[in-house]
Amino acid sequence: MSLTMCTALCVQAVAVVLVRWDLGRDWLRRPVPLFVLSAVAYQGLSQIFLLIPSVRVWDISRLGIGQSHIDAATLIMSIGLLVFVICYLATRPVRVAAATRDNDSSDVARILDWRLLVLASAPLAALTYEGRGYNSSIAASEKTVPTDLAATFLTVLVVLAAFGFLLQYGMKWFVTILITQSVFLAAAGERFPIIAGFVTLLLLLSHVGLRPSRRQVLITLALTVMTVLGITGYRTASGRGLYHQDSGLISRAQAIGSGFYSLIHDSNQKNTFTGLVGQVTARFDGDSFAGGILQSMSFGHPALGATPVAKYTLIVIPSFAWPSKLTYISRANPAWTETYAFGLQRINLVPTFLGLYFGFLGPYWLMVFLAIMGTLSGWGERWLFRRYTAVRVVTMATAVQVVFKYEQGLPGILVTLRTAVVLAIAVKIIEVVRGRVRKPALRQVEKARKGRGVVSSARLSARVIWPDGSGYPTSIFRSLR
Repeated sequence: MSLTMCTALCVQAVAVVLVRWDLGRDWLRRPVPLFVLSAVAYQGLSQIFLLIPSVRVWDISRLGIGQSHIDAATLIMSIGLLVFVICYLATRPVRVAAATRDNDSSDVARILDWRLLVLASAPLAALTYEGRGYNSSIAASEKTVPTDLAATFLTVLVVLAAFGFLLQYGMKWFVTILITQSVFLAAAGERFPIIAGFVTLLLLLSHVGLRPSRRQVLITLALTVMTVLGITGYRTASGRGLYHQDSGLISRAQAIGSGFYSLIHDSNQKNTFTGLVGQVTARFDGDSFAGGILQSMSFGHPALGATPVAKYTLIVIPSFAWPSKLTYISRANPAWTETYAFGLQRINLVPTFLGLYFGFLGPYWLMVFLAIMGTLSGWGERWLFRRYTAVRVVTMATAVQVVFKYEQGLPGILVTLRTAVVLAIAVKIIEVVRGRVRKPALRQVEKARKGRGVVSSARLSARVIWPDGSGYPTSIFRSLR
């Protein structure tokens, strides 16, 4: 390992230590620190594993790129990560941490009704299992509105449904609910949604004081790992064809079991321990992309300029508002623009959030860009933690999904945050409608308390119901006792 790479890893370690020191022991309950850890996994941890020769042979993305340029690019991005962290901490997010009250949890459980969320996610799951939803093979120009909805909302709606159920019925159902959630998400044929769902659910529960036991965590963690390995084994042996056709939930669930079996008993080199580690490490190599660009720049290729960066943010505009967007975006993909401009390999390189705009902004303006992003992240997290409401819970769930979009860079993050805006508007509408239904019943309760009238329990029970502290439905009339 070169001195440059050692320095880069030390800078990343300093960034993580600063976040932990400033935010305290609850730092992992916030989305931005998780995002920083994701950056370290792509830009630092993968580089350590690539020092092993038997692992390095699996990474073809470094072919033709000098190691010195990769090391230099890693150092530049590590400094950028430190700038991002400093600007994030400068907004003082630790000063904003709303205490969750019992009535806040009751309101969230009432608005995020798990039954409504299951009804909303069921058609999206059905489209996915028919090969026309999440992880479909349909070309971008041929996708329909239902297909886009399934790809955008499936994961977060399934997680919110699981959260709403546990919020109402308690943690004794944690293992059962998480297994159900993992099966529904695993049937899409992708590994990240399973991990993202697991992490998001734990984080949402921690903010209402619902923490699973160590035994529950170990069981669900083991099952999550087995599911991820099952998908890996099946895709290694049989490819992705099953997930791109109308195969149904049962066939997809059985594929996980057969994939895990083949992973253990098959003699395929990809299924060995070294092969799996090599594949994962190559998947997380986030430095080769920027290293190749820096190598091209060292030969005299200029940066592409900052002007196109704003153009690529237009991906956030919905397709129904801009029908020709898909044609425009397909020509304006920043990663592919840099791939062709700087002569990189035309393979699935991993640009990452820190490296995507390396070829456009250059090293110096990249620092300015990351400083702005760090400040905006801090302000966003301050708003998120100022109060505990259903809108903020939905936004929190989507913000955790952003952590797993790190490799896609800013465009993927913006599309995910667009999901948060849509869901927040929908939840706010539900909150307003249910609030209007609830107010007349509350007025009748107040009248009954003051002796102005008699209100039957049947009328009140029929109009307003919410979960009490034990987690079972209780009518407002019971509060009069």
